[in-house]
Amino acid sequence: MSSGERRAVPCQASQLLRELLLARPGYRRRWQDQAERRRSTDISLAGVARVIAAHLWATGERPDTATSLPRDIKDRVRRALAGESLTPQTLSWFIAAFGMDERDERSLWATLAGDRDQHTGISHTITSTRDPAPRQRHRTIALFERYSVAEDRSFASRTTLQTIMAIEDGVDTYPFSHEPAVHRVDVRYGGSLGRQYVDGDGLHTAVIVLDRRLCHGETAALEYVCRYPDGGCRATQVRRAARDRAENVDIAVQFPESAVPRRVTWAVWPDYRDGDPVAEEPVSLDARHCAHRFVRFIEETVVGFRWEW
Repeated sequence: MSSGERRAVPCQASQLLRELLLARPGYRRRWQDQAERRRSTDISLAGVARVIAAHLWATGERPDTATSLPRDIKDRVRRALAGESLTPQTLSWFIAAFGMDERDERSLWATLAGDRDQHTGISHTITSTRDPAPRQRHRTIALFERYSVAEDRSFASRTTLQTIMAIEDGVDTYPFSHEPAVHRVDVRYGGSLGRQYVDGDGLHTAVIVLDRRLCHGETAALEYVCRYPDGGCRATQVRRAARDRAENVDIAVQFPESAVPRRVTWAVWPDYRDGDPVAEEPVSLDARHCAHRFVRFIEETVVGFRWEW
């Protein structure tokens, strides 16, 4: 993808979002019911802001005492629909607030990710007999993961934007696994860092304590960053494991201009730590030296990139 194409991605996602809000009778009715004035030619920003605010109040993501919320988020709605700024969190608000169906949700995430082919899901490649992970109490409905490689070819950071949905009542934590090389985890949004531990299989886990306890069907948006020590081990691959289903998965690795690998592949493994890929295909870097892939879902699999210097 060229730099021009990458800049156009938010515009394309915003345009699709506008079209859905205008064309789908169910979505259109929601914002029209909240609009101050009925107009058929354009979307009411105030009406959309009220729909989203009602969702945020109902789910507890914003307190119902924040009575100015519709007005506070109106400019954010405007920028999202104008193609100026559509973030994963904002898109997750639109999808949840308007109750968008799976087809529209999938198209929006794929367009925001800049994926033209909208690769189908990847599942059931794990063959290892490691101890089973604890039962998952949530479902990931969107996952944007960005790795950054430093000029010395070591990892610099891993930034994750993730929306989870509770599949039972009382979900108040989110555990995530990370590489042993990580020396610090910063939670930017959605919760705070809780305990960190290493299980018997050597898996490093950090627990994020959510800002609010989720009931069944409620969602929470998270942003967290893994930091790596300067001058760490040379990076040659990233692996993202999924025992349970994770939807709308977008993974990218950013390389500096001074350290571009000679070969990069998208790979699927049978184990999160050991073994050779069970599937692999070459990947071309874009104009910003970034490797990128979007898939609709991953389940019982390990996916990611590997490269040669």
